[in-house]
Amino acid sequence: MFKNSENLIKESLENENDFSSATHVIDNLVAVNKPKATEYKIPERYNKDTLRIILVNTEKYFVYWEVSDKTLAEKSIDLNKEKLYFKVDDINGDELYSFESSLALGDYYVNSEFENKDIFVKAGVIKNGEFIELISSNVIHTFSSKINFPSQEEYEELLKKGYSWTEIIRTTIEHFDMGTSSAKYVQELERLKHFIQEEEKDKFSSSSFLGKSND
Repeated sequence: MFKNSENLIKESLENENDFSSATHVIDNLVAVNKPKATEYKIPERYNKDTLRIILVNTEKYFVYWEVSDKTLAEKSIDLNKEKLYFKVDDINGDELYSFESSLALGDYYVNSEFENKDIFVKAGVIKNGEFIELISSNVIHTFSSKINFPSQEEYEELLKKGYSWTEIIRTTIEHFDMGTSSAKYVQELERLKHFIQEEEKDKFSSSSFLGKSND
């Protein structure tokens, strides 16, 4: 019995060694034939005219740009001596904000509140007191704090669906999720909460009165 056990252990070790050797060979084959990872270097510049504006929150917008060498050469612009001029306009042509930069590639945070407007950015230079546009950005719609009160029918329908007062108000405020930190929204919600609670009390009182009369 003891000899049989020794043989079994020996065979097990041999099989284990064979398995380990086979695994080692496979690993080596995979390592040898494994394709090399392709390395891509991100260029510092794409040298393409680009101007974008992105809405961050109710009072902040991110602007990034690149003015190509070709455009600078065509317009005879030397950024060592001149600056790029950026204008934030609404679609009606009103200038809302402006800033300058001597960088052909850069970014800038516009910290200002533009209430419920369609805005975009224009980049250019000032020549003889006149703004000469080089490139313009995408158009975005800014946040609105406007609250659209639901009609009586809409309000009753929302209540039937089990909406709480906060959920009802959420449906009436544009861009609510991005504006909840604003103090004026909080104050308005508190005022509306009081208004809705009073409305519900009146409805309850009326219903109770009608119920007693029917008895």
